[in-house]
Amino acid sequence: METQISDKKEDRYTRLKAIRQFGYDISWESLRQKSVTIAGVGGLGIISSEMLARCGIGTIYIFDYDIVEAVNLNRVGFMEADIGVPKVKVVEQRLIEINPDVNIIAVHGDIMMWGIDDQFDEAVSKSDLVLMGLDNYPARSFCNQKCINHKKLLIDAGVSRSALSGNVHPIFPGKSACMMCTARLKGTNEKKERGEACTASLPTTMAIIASLQVQEALKYMLNLGTLVDYQTYNALTGEFRNFITSRDPKCPACSDLE
Repeated sequence: METQISDKKEDRYTRLKAIRQFGYDISWESLRQKSVTIAGVGGLGIISSEMLARCGIGTIYIFDYDIVEAVNLNRVGFMEADIGVPKVKVVEQRLIEINPDVNIIAVHGDIMMWGIDDQFDEAVSKSDLVLMGLDNYPARSFCNQKCINHKKLLIDAGVSRSALSGNVHPIFPGKSACMMCTARLKGTNEKKERGEACTASLPTTMAIIASLQVQEALKYMLNLGTLVDYQTYNALTGEFRNFITSRDPKCPACSDLE
């Protein structure tokens, strides 16, 4: 017996919109009007950008100065044929293939570089939020400050150098602790890593942390649920922990904000 084809046309977002059936009054269509900047499209950014594209975000700005190397092939999204190609170009092409309706603006270069910094500043100013997946401290501090200057939500995320843990930290400038505020977490003596180039890399941990990062972004854009403050993941124990952070009144980055 031949399969009956339904007359009802279903679009690519049908299953996403179905969340309304469970009592959540959200407008998935509103994501078409949203813009997100992704700083760094390595292990985290390549995954988070794909998730956002599949969800139908209107515009995605991506910034990265690296090219694909053989050591990157253990990460989800990169192929052997991509070696030697700028990461942003690889990601841009993938996102266009995944969802041509999404506007992708890819910039190859260091966000702190003359000329590129202006493009990054403009992207942050136009975006509803910024996702950070950078692995060096100067660039992370620079991104943190840009978001503070424009009062844009920054969802910081990172995976430890051992690849066995990670964290997600939504930052509301002037309301919650910024990256520079959180030298220590309340209730623990554990110090945050300063954001160094990775030593080890596990696609599993990368995917988990990127998923948590995008989950918080969607919650914010769809006004759904409550965002975490500072969440950590331990791959060895499978444990997730939530911490409460406090702003530093003497923070050099955000103390001037009301």
